[in-house]
Amino acid sequence: MEGRPERVQNITRQLRVVFRAIQSHSKTVERTCGLSSAKLWMMSELSVNPGLKVSELARALMIHASTCSNMLDQLEDKGLVRRDRSRADQRAVHLYLTDAGVKLLAKAPGPAQGTLSSAFGRLGDGHLLQLEDGLSALVDAMQVKDEKGGLVPIYGE
Repeated sequence: MEGRPERVQNITRQLRVVFRAIQSHSKTVERTCGLSSAKLWMMSELSVNPGLKVSELARALMIHASTCSNMLDQLEDKGLVRRDRSRADQRAVHLYLTDAGVKLLAKAPGPAQGTLSSAFGRLGDGHLLQLEDGLSALVDAMQVKDEKGGLVPIYGE
């Protein structure tokens, strides 16, 4: 392919821009509210969908349920989230923001779901398909061994 080294350099530069934008947003969120942007996204999901179960929240955030539960423990310790056991089924636990959580979320910088997810929402289906195909090929070429790595939020997501 003609110009391959330049194309590789350009892609590398663009990936750096993406990761730096994610890090920058995360630092802004942490300075403003004292939370990671992943936890802020979690709170935003609970604001829009009060009463979610841990498994439903994990699915919405695309993270492992145990990771979600650990993050919820931290938010609960800060008094931002509460867990209510269902009266109908004692095994079911529903999640809600506390008043303090609602106030913190109101003053937090946006987008709550992070810059990456927000940007994906603005891309057309064709671009998303190209990205998915290209990134799948990149992950395959990198011979990534940690297949569960996609279930843990990246710093600042």
